[in-house]
Amino acid sequence: MTDTEPRDRDSGRQPPGGDRSAGRQKKKGRGGFGHVRIIVPMVVGVGLLAYVISIAVAPKSGDQLWQLFRATWWIVLILTVPYLALRAIVWHTLLRQLGIRVPWRPMLVSFAGGEITKSLPGGIYVQNYLLARLEHFGQERIARATMASTAMLGLEAAIAFPIGIILGWPSDPWVRWALVGVAVAWVVLLLLAWLLVRFGIHHLPRGAPEWIRTVTRFIEQFLDAGGELVSWQTARSLPPTATYMFIYVVDLYVIVRALGLHVGLLAAVAIYAFEVLSVILIPVPTEIGLTEFTGLAALTAYGIPGPEAAVVILGLRALATGMTIVVCGVLLVILRAQFSRMTSDAPSDEPAGRAASGAPGANAAQVEEPQS
Repeated sequence: MTDTEPRDRDSGRQPPGGDRSAGRQKKKGRGGFGHVRIIVPMVVGVGLLAYVISIAVAPKSGDQLWQLFRATWWIVLILTVPYLALRAIVWHTLLRQLGIRVPWRPMLVSFAGGEITKSLPGGIYVQNYLLARLEHFGQERIARATMASTAMLGLEAAIAFPIGIILGWPSDPWVRWALVGVAVAWVVLLLLAWLLVRFGIHHLPRGAPEWIRTVTRFIEQFLDAGGELVSWQTARSLPPTATYMFIYVVDLYVIVRALGLHVGLLAAVAIYAFEVLSVILIPVPTEIGLTEFTGLAALTAYGIPGPEAAVVILGLRALATGMTIVVCGVLLVILRAQFSRMTSDAPSDEPAGRAASGAPGANAAQVEEPQS
């Protein structure tokens, strides 16, 4: 398919003025469920974060927090640049593996937006929303891009899981078996979901609402894209994934050492592995709060007193998230023209075929077959 050929809804990009009736039907069918999916994880996350903050409330906590800020902010800032660069490379590689080829500039804008919001419920998928807006994706490409973001979590889990099994949780061997049990449960759940969607897509009654058909097709396309990523080619993304994960471990390690606490680098690796696994395996779609709670528990298991452990975790959250916002904010300012283009590409009365006809100003993103 060439850039000048029109693209249908499922295989390419939709023009700016494309049909939005299906989206209205989906919103009508979902009702207030979307708000629940955001509010409940937010309440859970804020509650867990409040608990960690309550543990950190001690006479010396303020001084300790200021001490680690002064000692480590510049280290975390420097390390944030390669951390984000490697994450962007992994996402870009997975997108191309699924046949989604987009220019670097809109990809980086979308990535930066997602990194700023990834700690919020479902925030990691903001990058897919921005990319879909910038490149006018159709349903199938949105599903495939969403799988690329989800696959990044899968790669992280593939690295963190054996670390958690090997290093374990101090004095609690049952944690290893709990990890195995949860992982097996997820595999079974995903297999059942795939079978259910496969069955449902071919056995939906004719009178089923259109939004149900649309959602079912989206899930099928999402899972099919996941099946394509189960290959040795995806394993090539493991080294950069492991590298950016190790950078975050170094952040944790230098913060611990800045307070004069004695936690080895290997212990820091184990603590971070359990933080990653808690976010991925526990079915609460929020990073904030859950990460802090797990990190607090892991640090105390390694012998760090509760107040100091809470200060370390809160300091890590403030510094890592803060420096990510700084770096991504600078990147968005540099690439601000992409936001102007996203606004100018909003639905208008011009003919829908112009965006896909190769006319001046049309986007040059390519559509290619998934790499084998």
